[in-house]
Amino acid sequence: MSFNAVHTLTGCLLNIEAGTDLRGWGRPPLLLLVQDRPVPAAPHGTRRQMRAVHLPLNDAHMGRYRAGLADLLPDLAAALEVNQPVARPALAACVDISLIADLLADPTPGLRLLAWAVCYEDVLVEPDDLHEIRRIDAVDADRRGYQITRLRGDAQPVVCIDDQLDHDDTATIRSGLARLVETTCRPG
Repeated sequence: MSFNAVHTLTGCLLNIEAGTDLRGWGRPPLLLLVQDRPVPAAPHGTRRQMRAVHLPLNDAHMGRYRAGLADLLPDLAAALEVNQPVARPALAACVDISLIADLLADPTPGLRLLAWAVCYEDVLVEPDDLHEIRRIDAVDADRRGYQITRLRGDAQPVVCIDDQLDHDDTATIRSGLARLVETTCRPG
């Protein structure tokens, strides 16, 4: 991805986090599919439009996955590997697999996957204290990792972009996102 695409994707993720912060804490996790396509009026596809599709996750059914998002994301990737998603009752109770399959099969010329992301709340454990945090983890088509973290009560989030996601200490959620990217990228 170009520098401009990375910058635009980071801005998009920051806007999503800011909107989530305005709605307050205690929200269910949110899965995001980020795609772009050539701007129809631009000559020769020189400009592109980005869209981030919000795919709400049913928090009440997330308990069906022992490790939560860390188990759900690889299960979703496995369901999307085949042309016809296999019946997975636990997954279907958490997210609309048909909607995702339709978005991925969109025939729009030049449409490409940019990233998968997930926005969720977590707990940061420090030696002397616990902190509520909100995170957006993302993996782009070049397997670059993004993490936006906001401690509850902080005015600004912290952004971290990891150009080399293939090392051993990659978080399990980002590993699941990487598997989704690998499974759903269109050739070419």
